[in-house]
This record gives sequence, structure tokens and C-alpha cells, in this order.
Amino acid sequence: MVERELPKLEVAGSRPVVRLVSSGAVQSTGGGGARAARRGAILVVSVLATLLAFTGAQAAALDELHVGDREIRDSHDRQVLLRGVNVSALTDQYQVDPDLPPVVPLRGRDYRRMEALGFNVIRLAVNWSKLEPERGQINSHYIERIRKVVEKAADHGMYTIIDMHNGGWGKYVATPPGEKCPGDLRKSHGWLGAPEWATFLDGQSTCHDDRTNKRTPAVKAAWDNFWNNTRRLVWVDGRGIQDHLVSVWGVLGRAFAHEPAVAGYDLLNEADPGNTRRDQQAFTGKFDADAIAAIRQSEAQAGGFSHMILFEPNLTWSQNGLASHSPAPGFSDDPNLVFAPHLYGRDVHTTTRSLKLVRRDLKKQERRVAHRARSYGAALWIGEWSFSIFDESALKKLRTHIEIQDSNQLGSAWWQWKVGCGAPQRFESLKPKPSFAVIGNLNPTKCPSGKRVARPKGWKAIIARAYPRAAPGTLTQLSAHGSRISLEGESRCYSRLRASDPKACQLVVWIPKRKHDAGRRPRIDGHHLRQLLVRRVSRGWLAKADVRGDYSLSAD
Repeated sequence: MVERELPKLEVAGSRPVVRLVSSGAVQSTGGGGARAARRGAILVVSVLATLLAFTGAQAAALDELHVGDREIRDSHDRQVLLRGVNVSALTDQYQVDPDLPPVVPLRGRDYRRMEALGFNVIRLAVNWSKLEPERGQINSHYIERIRKVVEKAADHGMYTIIDMHNGGWGKYVATPPGEKCPGDLRKSHGWLGAPEWATFLDGQSTCHDDRTNKRTPAVKAAWDNFWNNTRRLVWVDGRGIQDHLVSVWGVLGRAFAHEPAVAGYDLLNEADPGNTRRDQQAFTGKFDADAIAAIRQSEAQAGGFSHMILFEPNLTWSQNGLASHSPAPGFSDDPNLVFAPHLYGRDVHTTTRSLKLVRRDLKKQERRVAHRARSYGAALWIGEWSFSIFDESALKKLRTHIEIQDSNQLGSAWWQWKVGCGAPQRFESLKPKPSFAVIGNLNPTKCPSGKRVARPKGWKAIIARAYPRAAPGTLTQLSAHGSRISLEGESRCYSRLRASDPKACQLVVWIPKRKHDAGRRPRIDGHHLRQLLVRRVSRGWLAKADVRGDYSLSAD
């Protein structure tokens, strides 16, 4: 197995690290002299830890991840919460305005800023149109670009989920030059996803109105042909377009077979059911199963390990039913499955829905996807979530969302890191006149200048809130906001397990710096914690402690 060491940490001062070890009694270092501590079966820790200051990321290689007991776990069987952001820098998007690039390249400072927000994962969007630009020809240069992002993210302590991203089928569904749209319909630009050679529109209209923006008759026809595995008669190998995407997954599985920094593979982003209706469950289940088989075969042939497989319901599940718009339970017996729906509370394309309705829909959606994940025997992870900076209720909606995430101990990836001024969603038609001047949310940008706009107040405390990165056993309670966190867990961490694998009993918690009094050390309280160590990392702290049995931790 190939492992890469993260940058070594440097001591920024001469103060030693304080390790607090207790076997029945604990002393607090907070506020001066020692005080008597309660003895007994429940070990209580209260400490204001002396620090070791670092200038880089945590000096540890990323563990292989897998699914166990329907949770994401590391090689020490600790529950892992993956919290991070979607990145679209490598996508192949339609360009409406030739002077405005549709994507923003990743630079070194982007990785540093993600790390400073406490992220430990990026969901990296890649496109079939770049991986297989010509039928049967794999773009190895593009795979190396993916590899470089994986490596740089790992250098900053972040895993990568490789996401086969699709939105509106692809670039080649735009209205042809000279074609006129009837009535109030408008000409359509393209989007991102599939290559031109795999785009079969069957002569359907490319024109759209406000409701059919990404789902014109032509787009639906393209998806119908994908689900039916269409091929041209001159393709003598007999393989259809879906077969080709399955093969591309096999290539990626081989390329990253030994890479622990790749957390997993997201098979197909927001697939459109097209006109398949009741057959959609069977269609999506077959594609997912075939892609999983291709990845597993490649990993085995390369002598690698089995990465997690993330799969999603299709684009319209929240309106048309989750059961009929996701694979049937039992579609795969693979043990490393993660169900990864996107939770927007039906608020993704609006800024006016009331907080009450969004809260209702988010809670309902979480219950539905959690039940569906259990039916698969899969872990649950939120692949996308966000709100618009122009929504006056956005902050309250964000708070609702993290309450749902944390109360269910869920990981997630924010949509998205940066958006280019030339991104197709900024244009309503083929005319290079954008519909709005500011784009993005986490890193909003004024267009066309590309100048950064201030992030809305209060957002950072939500998106970059404290969370447990690795928890022995299973988390049973979690709540957090900013640098405040409270968690509980159940474990089998007693002397026998600690002796066989000491790291299996180590709790790791990310805590951001406080907005005010940023230099103040976090105060840690807890039960059944020992050998507590708090380290300064980029824009925050990393707290580690060995746990025993059932445990709890709180910080402020």
C-alpha cells in the first residue's frame, strides 16, 4: 500500500505538550492550582490544555476507510465523520461567454483555506467528457490531474471522493445555431457531464422555459438513450454508451486501487430519469451494480483494496418518490456502500421558501433517506447541501440543517467551494448576458471582475463548526456550533482493546478558533477520557484523548 506522509509539524514555541494521565482521579490545569477531583468509575476530565503550536497539518498518513455497522470507519474501526466541500475545478462545463471561464482553478491557497475551515474531505467533481473524450480513448492526462488534486488535498489532511458529476447531461445539448424556439421558449446552452459521441438527442427540442432549464426534451432523450445503453450500428464491439461509462469506472478503480487518500467513488451525480418512469429503479440499480463490479474487478487485479462506493437517488427523488427513484434494496451485496443523497429541503433553486417549510422538508427528507440507507445496509452521507446568500432566512435554514446533521451524526459536503463567472448556471440562454452579478456562496464572487465578496455573517461558525473526526465505537449524541461542541459515544475501549490497537481508542476532535479571543485555548470537559492532548493546527485546535467504555466530551 502506498502511503503519503503529511507535512511535519513544527513547534512554534518552547512550551511542552501536557499529557494528562489519570487512573481514577484527575486534576485540572485551568485557572491555577490543583483541586481535588472526584474518584470513581466515571472518570471526569476538565482541562485547559497547554499547547504545542504547529504551522502545518497533522503529521499522520490518511487511513483507509470502509463501511462497518452502517458507519464510515477507519482502519482502527473508529467512526469517521467526513465534513468538507464540493470542488468543481476539474469539470468540463459549457462556456456561454468566451471571455469568462466557467471554472476557477484550484491553487495552493485554496487547500490551505479548506484546511483552515476544518474540512477533512473534498468531493471532487470529474466529467466523463474529459475522461473519455473519444469513444474508447481514455485521457490519461486528465487522470493525472485528478491524482494531483488527491495528493495536494492529502497534504492538507483531506480525503477525496471522486464524483462522476453530471448536470443537464452534458455540453452538447445546446440549441444549434440558426434554430428558432417557438412561443415563449428560449434557446438552451449546454451543461456538463457526457461526451459528444455519447449524446443521442433523437431530434428532440433543445428549447426551454423556466421549469425545463436542465430538463429539455433533448436532455431527457439523451438520458433515455443512456439508460437503454444505446449504441451505433457501426460500433462493432457491441458496447453501448452505458457500457463505456462502466468501463471508465474500471479505469479509475485501477488508477487509485492503492490510494488511501481516495475515500471512495460517487458513481453518478443526480442522474436524470428521463422518460423511464416506473422502470427507473431497475435502470439505476443495474448501472450502479455494473459500475461497482467494474471497480472491484480493477482493484483486485491491481492488488489494491476495496474503496467505499457512494451512490445516489436520481435527480427527481424528492418530488417523485425515493423508493421508485433509487436502486432497489439488494441491488448489490457489496459491504462498502454509502448512500449519498443531496439534502436541500426543496430549496435549491429559490430564495423565498419559508423557514417553516424548509425545516419541515429537511426533517422529512432526512427520515426518508435514513430509512432507505438502512434498507441497503449502507452508511449515510450527505453529498451536497447549501443555501443562497441572497436568502434572508439562509442563516436560520443553515442552523436547522446542522441540527439535523449533528443530531444524526452525519458527515456532509457543502455545495460548493468556488464558482466561475462563466459557469452555465449564470446564464438563462445562449446570450452572453448573465442573469446575476454575484455567484457562489461559501466564497461569493462579483462578476465579471472575479473580486471576492464578503461571506455572510454567521456562516463560518456553522460550516466550520467543531466535529469529531474519528470516534471510538459509535457516536450517540452530537451538537456543535462554532467552537462549542458536545458529544457522547459508546465503545468497547478497555485494557484488552487498547493493548491490541491503542489508536482504536483515540478520540480526535477538530475545534475552530473562537471568533473573538482567537488565542484562547479551548476548555475541554468529559467523562472517561484520559491522556488528553490539545494541539494548535491551522486556524484551530485538534484535541485527542484516549477513551474508556462509554464516554463524553464537551468544549467551549
